Amino acid sequence: METLRKWARRGTVPTYLQPTNIGTSLRLVDLEGVQARAAELGRDIQTDPAPGPEPVAIPASAETVPPGTMIVPVDAWNKMLSQLGNLHEAGQQLAAARERAAKAETEAQFLRERLAEIRKESAPAEITPPTETPGTEEATADRPQSPPPPPEKVWRYLVRRVRARTGRDRKPG
Repeated sequence: METLRKWARRGTVPTYLQPTNIGTSLRLVDLEGVQARAAELGRDIQTDPAPGPEPVAIPASAETVPPGTMIVPVDAWNKMLSQLGNLHEAGQQLAAARERAAKAETEAQFLRERLAEIRKESAPAEITPPTETPGTEEATADRPQSPPPPPEKVWRYLVRRVRARTGRDRKPG
């Protein structure tokens, strides 16, 4: 088999293309060309086909195709079945995704309603802060007037301290 392929590639035996019924073509070699090439090289080849099962004659009535049907190559049929299987699987995944989305939407709606109920229940329980009356300086002295400023980040603090010690607190401009 490899020898025939090499001869066909090199052009030492005549080849021809034969179209198939599925739109492709096969490259075939001429038997007389192969025999002539083998004779040139001094090789003996067997021209009788290998022994095997006898071909079965198909009755003429079996060759006719009933109206409304068509003959499909096995490879094309298998490809179509594979694509149908992929479509079926995609449909199942889509249905499962829709089910999960509906479940999530229902759960989100429930949580929104529950949050509204909790807010309604906790609204009357809030205590209003007492108002300060003027003249109560002792009470305000214990409490800070405003919250302290947020702490500076540690690295900025360290950089400022180092610059202050070395005298480089100004950026070169």
